[in-house]
Amino acid sequence: MTRTVFCEPLTQADYAPYGGIISSDVVTDRTVIVNNGTARRTPEVVPTINNYDKAPSQIPARTVLNVSYASPREVQPWQSEDGENTGKRVLKVKVLERHPYSTQSFIPMGADTKYLVVVCGTGKDAPDLNELRGFVAGDKQGVCYAPGVWHAPMSVVDNVGVITLLCTGGYTP
Repeated sequence: MTRTVFCEPLTQADYAPYGGIISSDVVTDRTVIVNNGTARRTPEVVPTINNYDKAPSQIPARTVLNVSYASPREVQPWQSEDGENTGKRVLKVKVLERHPYSTQSFIPMGADTKYLVVVCGTGKDAPDLNELRGFVAGDKQGVCYAPGVWHAPMSVVDNVGVITLLCTGGYTP
């Protein structure tokens, strides 16, 4: 199955079904002023969930923090049916994955980094590509995938105009 999805800006409200946004711009009713008024702290911006005790192995896991360096993915010009360049670009997503027992978070650390967040509900055995959504995240937005949320690997893009995702199947259970 091939599905085309137009990406939208990453917002707290639109992304809530899939996890949370990690950003210093996130303010909740639990946000407090600290350090003698020089800083603002929002506790538990996103949950860190570890359900490995419910995995078939029942082996408890621990929270780890990894650092990845991702290069921009190649995007192609999107041509109209008559072969004309539309000014839009296409990123082909060939695989989706999920982590059924834990959250997974990504926080950009590069200057002016833009990346795509591609998600699809929490279907058990396979993603439902009819529910596929794409978001454009800015350099000040990290994301947390909730347990079980199908998602594409990290997709850094050089600059973001209009990006279209062309999902061509494939998934990792």
